[in-house]
Amino acid sequence: MVDTVVISTLYFISVFQLILQAGVVFYAYRVTRLTGSFRAWTLIIAAFTLLTVRNVVSLVLSLSLPADQLGALIDSVGVVTLILSSVVNIAAGVALFLGMFGLAKRFENQSKAPP
Repeated sequence: MVDTVVISTLYFISVFQLILQAGVVFYAYRVTRLTGSFRAWTLIIAAFTLLTVRNVVSLVLSLSLPADQLGALIDSVGVVTLILSSVVNIAAGVALFLGMFGLAKRFENQSKAPP
C-alpha cells in the first residue's frame, strides 16, 4: 500500500501544476489584450485552456477514487516513475509560466514606451 505522504505529495504536485497552468492561461490572455488576437495565438491560448481543464478533470477524478484503488494505481505505475514524471512536468510548467510572464511584461513595457 502507498504511504499517505506519497499521495499527499502527488496531490500537492497536481495542484501546483494546475496553478502554473492557470497562470499561463492568464498571462497568455493578457498578451492577447496587448497585442491583439489572431488565429494562431487564439489557438495557442485555446490549447493552454484545454490543458488546464484536462488537469482539473484529472485532479477531480483522482480525488474521487477510493484510497485503495488510488494506491493500487500508484503501485502499478511505480512511485519513482510518478515522482520523476511530476518533476519533469513541473519543470515544463515553470518554464512555460515564466516564459508567458516574460512575454506579458515585455509587451506591457513596449506599449507604455513613448514613440
